[in-house]
Amino acid sequence: MDVVYKTTMLTQGGRSGQIQTEDGSFKLKLAVPKEMGGTGEGPNPEQLFAAAFAACFEHSIRHIAKADKLPLRGCYVEAVLSMYVNFEGAYRMALSLTAFMAGPLDQDTADRLLERAKGICPYVDATMTNMTLNLNAVLDTPVAA
Repeated sequence: MDVVYKTTMLTQGGRSGQIQTEDGSFKLKLAVPKEMGGTGEGPNPEQLFAAAFAACFEHSIRHIAKADKLPLRGCYVEAVLSMYVNFEGAYRMALSLTAFMAGPLDQDTADRLLERAKGICPYVDATMTNMTLNLNAVLDTPVAA
C-alpha cells in the first residue's frame, strides 16, 4: 500500500488540555464535558471524533455518488455520539450517523449508498469491532412512489 497522507498531532493535559498540529497551524483547548465532571467550556475529544468521523463518511458518500454518476445534489451528515460504561467498567462509544441527501434519489438507492460508503470509509474500518455504528439516510427531496 502507498501512503497517501500522514499527519502528526500533539496533546498535553489530556481531556482538559490542548491539542495542536505539529506545525502549530491548528491549536485547540479542550474541556471535559459537564456530564463527566468537567466545566464543559470547550470542545472535547468525543465531539472532535464525531465531527471527523462524519466528515470522512460524508466524503465517502459523495465520492461514490460522483463515481456512479448518481443525482446527489447535496449532502450533510449529523453525528450523534454516545459514551457509556459497560459492565466491566470500560468506556465504550456508539455513533449514529444520519445522512441528509438532496436530489432525485429513492430510499433504496440512498440506503445502498450508505452501505457502500460504509465499505470504503477508513473510520468505519478502524472502529468496526469496537464501536456500535448506526446509519440512517434521510431524503430531503424524496422521490414519489
